[in-house]
Amino acid sequence: MAVKVTVLGKYGPFPAASGACSGYLVQEGSTRILVECGNGVLSRLQQICPIDELNAIIISHLHSDHVSDMLVLRYALDILNARGLREVKPLPVYVPETPKDEYDRLFFKNVFEVHPIHDGMQLQIEDLSFYFQEMTHPVQSFGIKIAGGNKTLVYTGDTNYNEKIEAFASGADLFIADAGLLEKDKTSPNVPHLTAREVGLIAAKANVKQLMLTHIWPWYDENDILAEATASYPRAFIAQEMKEYSV
Repeated sequence: MAVKVTVLGKYGPFPAASGACSGYLVQEGSTRILVECGNGVLSRLQQICPIDELNAIIISHLHSDHVSDMLVLRYALDILNARGLREVKPLPVYVPETPKDEYDRLFFKNVFEVHPIHDGMQLQIEDLSFYFQEMTHPVQSFGIKIAGGNKTLVYTGDTNYNEKIEAFASGADLFIADAGLLEKDKTSPNVPHLTAREVGLIAAKANVKQLMLTHIWPWYDENDILAEATASYPRAFIAQEMKEYSV
């Protein structure tokens, strides 16, 4: 059975007009996992499935453009519980433990069952397997590999370039990569995001089958992003919001 990914939001660190920040609904059969829950994602999720059909939520890191709608989702779940409109059970959420103040905000009336992510962690949810690799970002951030059947999806989360990414993405059927910068804006080796050029080079070396560019700076011309990536990986494409992709 195919693994499907719907892009709910592709922008960072703030949305374009009518856009949303990071959010991806991963589906395999009746299993539904929300990866990231940035600004605007909760509204779009409900256009596809009810909140209560989620099996779990996974957050790569606790920057607001990846987690802000969790603070609204907690109200929704609490009210649905109080009005008897859902089975009262915490929704499993997998997140880094730091920054601690952001992590602690998720503990709200037991609506979430919060599990910390750590480097090298493996997780099974129904027929989907998840693997976590710590990346390079100002806060603790994890790349996520998702395997279902004989298909593999790899998502970088937010990260600067590091040598682990290529190995982690090797052979992926779909590589969803942070292309948050153009090369001209990489002002030092320590910028917190990959450039579109770096992503194209990684995809080519890792021999991935498809490359989706995401975490787009909303004021960039997307043609410039695509040109940088396709110089090394011609089959790259930019994520389209509310489009479903089959892996």
